[in-house]
Amino acid sequence: MLKWMTCSLSLVAALLLVACGGAAGSAAPTVAPAAEAAPTETAADLSAVKDYARDNSRQMKAGTVALAETAAAYYELVAAHNFDYAAAWAADGPALAQLVADAKTQWTTAHTSYELDEGIIAGVPSLTFYDVWIDAGPSAEDDPTGAYEWTLELPDGRRLPSPGNIFHSLLEPIIWGTRTEFVGLPVDLDGDGTTALGEVLPEANVLLAAAQSMDGATGEMLATVENWQPTLSDAFTALAVMIPTMNEYFEQWKLSTYVAEDAQETAFVGVSRLFDINGILTGLDFTYGNLATLVQTTDPALHAQIADGFTDLRSYVGDLYQQEQNGVRFTAAQADLFGGEAQAKATALAGQVSQAAALLNVTIAE
Repeated sequence: MLKWMTCSLSLVAALLLVACGGAAGSAAPTVAPAAEAAPTETAADLSAVKDYARDNSRQMKAGTVALAETAAAYYELVAAHNFDYAAAWAADGPALAQLVADAKTQWTTAHTSYELDEGIIAGVPSLTFYDVWIDAGPSAEDDPTGAYEWTLELPDGRRLPSPGNIFHSLLEPIIWGTRTEFVGLPVDLDGDGTTALGEVLPEANVLLAAAQSMDGATGEMLATVENWQPTLSDAFTALAVMIPTMNEYFEQWKLSTYVAEDAQETAFVGVSRLFDINGILTGLDFTYGNLATLVQTTDPALHAQIADGFTDLRSYVGDLYQQEQNGVRFTAAQADLFGGEAQAKATALAGQVSQAAALLNVTIAE
């Protein structure tokens, strides 16, 4: 289940009515003026939460700018060979290999910055739209009734209606070549005599269109974050909505190339899903850290439980990721077990956060 499905049905329905700059006849959402802050908000450092979201969004934008420039250079080089990928590889193999390597690095840079922000972007109602468009929404092929309606327009005139989110439905499969329709030519990029996962020349038209769309979407998201005036309800809603999403992330990890022997999943190949979970929890932990004084003043014992819960959950996921980095390859059964344990920890933590919100008379948006 995708992240955006953690929201209520009413929120999802509302999101699908929102239009974005990348779709024909659409406009980006606006952020409503913040209500007057409740007296208790003065004890929470919400400006730090906004600064965190804004700074990561800016770093993401730097990555998407670089990726769009790389995609344009790649497109021009392939176009010079009339989109004959074999001829382009024979004539300009080293240059193409470097451009593909650069694209992978730039995708990873942008994606890492987004994951640090995702707990906030996906959890705050006025920002959630961007998570659907950029990182989590399904394609019409995968979900005909629930897909966000937008169109990717390619330089050669082709149009891809409702193609899904830009990070994982488009750019990742394009750059790593996990969908055959996005592959120009499989090649031995590293010169080791074999063609492994990720060794492809991407189809230049779709790479350029997706990279430019990502840069445009990120720019719109950044502008919205810069205008955002966070409230206690925003902060507590993000925590309550996004903490208890471990099952879906671990399921995606289980189906990815990092666990499955014969993975059919076309996304989550650039970096391990465990890395993504660490990023999301980092942002959520930071958010709670700026509410901590407020909670601690109201109920010191509850604050201690929440702080310990974050430490426990982050350590649990971080240890699994470190083992994976050290060469351990977990099985699908282990992934299910770990996902269940992480979900139990997350559910308990989210319950404590919701209890704190209730004590403070803070509304968690449904």
